[in-house]
Amino acid sequence: MEKKEFDSRTHLGFLCGCIDREVRHAVSRGVKETDADYASFKHGWIIGYFVRQTEPIFQKDLEKIFHFPKSTLADIIQGLEKDGMIEKAAVDGDGRKKQIIVTEKGRKYNELTEAKIMEVEDYITKGISEDDMQTVVKVLEQMRVNATDYKSYIQLKKED
Repeated sequence: MEKKEFDSRTHLGFLCGCIDREVRHAVSRGVKETDADYASFKHGWIIGYFVRQTEPIFQKDLEKIFHFPKSTLADIIQGLEKDGMIEKAAVDGDGRKKQIIVTEKGRKYNELTEAKIMEVEDYITKGISEDDMQTVVKVLEQMRVNATDYKSYIQLKKED
């Protein structure tokens, strides 16, 4: 591949990474301005997920949902617990099986974070039609699926 070809392309991974950082920083700045006790936006999506669940939540089930390695997820859960956002409780007296429960502090943090996420998303999507947004979501979701498939493809190539 020629360097010229590489330079002439729009690299979607780079663009998605830039958008991700800008959106996270915009929401984080908004959260920090609102309440100094909630200075970290790092894991707001995870707490939001926990708040919406009607069934018990267990750490082992989250790897597939959030696409984090087991060790990263363990660090995140430990941090949320340390920050008082969640607690773990034994289920049916089985000390090995721990359910994740969102604390009152976690629920307040979720409300604040979700309000800021909505504000930022409304702002960054202004002037974009609903049809165009549906196309963007469809394309990004297909890219996510393809990237997941690519990981499997590479693994299969290694095994050959």
